[in-house]
Amino acid sequence: MTRSLFKQGSILTIDDVYQRIVEIIGDRFQLRAASDGALHEYSSQELLSLYEHARLKITALQNFPAEGEGRSKQDPIERGLADFSEAIRIKAIRKWKYLTAICPDGRLWLSRKILRESLRMCAEEIEPGKRPPGMASFYAWRRRWVFGHFDIRALIDKWELRGQRPRSEYPEALCELIIEGIESVYLNEQRETKVELRDWINARIKKANLTRAPEDELREVSMRLINRFLDQHERYYVLKRRYGERIATQQLTMFGKGPECTRLLQRVEVDNTPLDLLVIDEATRLVLGRPWITVMIDRYSRMVVGFYVSFRKPSVESVLRCFRHAMLPKTYMREKYPEIKGTWPCFGLIEQIVCDNGLEFHAKDLEAACADIGTHLLYCQPRTPHLKGVIERFLKTLNYNFLHLVPGTTYSTYEKRLGYDSVAKAVLTLSELQQALHKWLVEVYGATYHRGINAAPLQRWKEGLELDAPELAPDPQRLKVYLGQVATRQLDRNGVQLNNLQYTSDALQLIRGDKKSLEVTVRYDPDDLGTLHVLDLERKEYVAASCTTPDYAKGLTVEQHTLINRRAKKDYAALPLRDAMLAAKLELREFTERLLQTRRPPESRNKSHHAAAKEALRQHAEASPEILDANPQTCSREANISDDIVSWLAEQSLSSYDVESRNVAGREG
Repeated sequence: MTRSLFKQGSILTIDDVYQRIVEIIGDRFQLRAASDGALHEYSSQELLSLYEHARLKITALQNFPAEGEGRSKQDPIERGLADFSEAIRIKAIRKWKYLTAICPDGRLWLSRKILRESLRMCAEEIEPGKRPPGMASFYAWRRRWVFGHFDIRALIDKWELRGQRPRSEYPEALCELIIEGIESVYLNEQRETKVELRDWINARIKKANLTRAPEDELREVSMRLINRFLDQHERYYVLKRRYGERIATQQLTMFGKGPECTRLLQRVEVDNTPLDLLVIDEATRLVLGRPWITVMIDRYSRMVVGFYVSFRKPSVESVLRCFRHAMLPKTYMREKYPEIKGTWPCFGLIEQIVCDNGLEFHAKDLEAACADIGTHLLYCQPRTPHLKGVIERFLKTLNYNFLHLVPGTTYSTYEKRLGYDSVAKAVLTLSELQQALHKWLVEVYGATYHRGINAAPLQRWKEGLELDAPELAPDPQRLKVYLGQVATRQLDRNGVQLNNLQYTSDALQLIRGDKKSLEVTVRYDPDDLGTLHVLDLERKEYVAASCTTPDYAKGLTVEQHTLINRRAKKDYAALPLRDAMLAAKLELREFTERLLQTRRPPESRNKSHHAAAKEALRQHAEASPEILDANPQTCSREANISDDIVSWLAEQSLSSYDVESRNVAGREG
């Protein structure tokens, strides 16, 4: 490092602005800026304070920089002596000791005879028993030291320049073949290996040697030579040609620290993943598969604020249920899991949710729910998981530090199983998994030191509560409505049907009015089917409707209700009633078909008789009994066509008619 002092005429940089010391009066220094020529006055104490805080630097310039360069550029920090190997450091320090002993200020006024004697005397003190350096070497050391502004690094031997320089006198034809092979074979989206590149080049060399004289033949290339040519290309250029710009940027970009948060629930990250664990059924003990988990984590405290586990793939319903679980208090733990000693104090209104571009996060129901609550929904750029690195790292911690230690784990990859039978080892049911997750989150993960925040997540959460506690939703019932699932149903005289359950209330009658039925929007809590809410378009508000079977539906989840219905249908199918019902249906069908075959009139009837019978029926219906008695001719004609009427009625299957063939002769008597 060069030595410098505050001297008149010296050029300094203060906050990257060049300034010259033009005058020194006692303890005051007057400096002129190179950018605008303004004068500034500092005391020696002020200059030393600026120097201490690295705002002042002493340059080696003798004059102001060129016009337009009033501000200095950040000079790189070179390697220190400690960054070199021990052998290089020892030799540099040896030279520096000789120089500081004979000419500490760089000036050399000694004759050659006296200098030779001085070197011998210094050698006895610096390295006893060894020969002193030669005078030519000492003159070379001194010249490099003075020209290097007395920096000891100027005495370091340039060992990296030693050795044989790489050959560059390869035949031009060979260089063209190698460059052509790199461009056409290696630097393409097919991503062929260097071995394929070498074989392609050697094959082209053999083909080219067929037309060359023996003394002009090209030699086959080695992998070392190919690497030497590839090293001339930038790493980014190679990755971009082979894998694309996104992969090249992702592999070579250094990701810094994420956004800073100053309070709880200021930024919550959400994501979902399949758990590395097989879960079994509670009744049959059969393996059901790997469940999915949706997790929300607070970036400020690194504490998990809510989660939802299900066998269904990620959807907007799972995100909304996780959202609701994150914002509501977890007081249920004492009653549901009394063996867990710790508490889960995470709840409150979330200011911002950060998610990726999954379809479940772009659902309109989620966007509407966040807008109703006042939570901002922020989407990361596609394929940038580092923008929500906290949740990504937690999901890995969950699988590696917890689930991989539980019987029935599937591990992250097939190679890590190493013959482990996950199906045979599976012992946890879904309810037992949820209990274990609660205990691990509160008593293990929450109490473990996190190097990202220099504290345990639970400890950081409690500190955040003292600084700025998160707000609560004014109405928890409204919160459940906004975060519930949305459906469209028909409202009629029976109320609303949802999941094979009936809901009614007096408010629903006001919505229906005098209409037979109408389509309404319904919101319901999938964790409690006892009540749902129906939107009243006229009053612009939701009204509650209770289930007609409250003892069954209160506190019942959608999954439990679906399982109960499925089991009821399965149990009914196993009873003899179903077989008897099916047999009765078949018998009824056969009975009706037999009646149709036996009572169907022949199709060979004269259609003219049918028309005459229809006309007689019309006249008979329009005429009164008095008219019939007064006209005996009509009675006589009726007797003639009575047979045709009976035949036509039988063919038309008009059972409601009762046709009577009257004896006209008897009537006259």
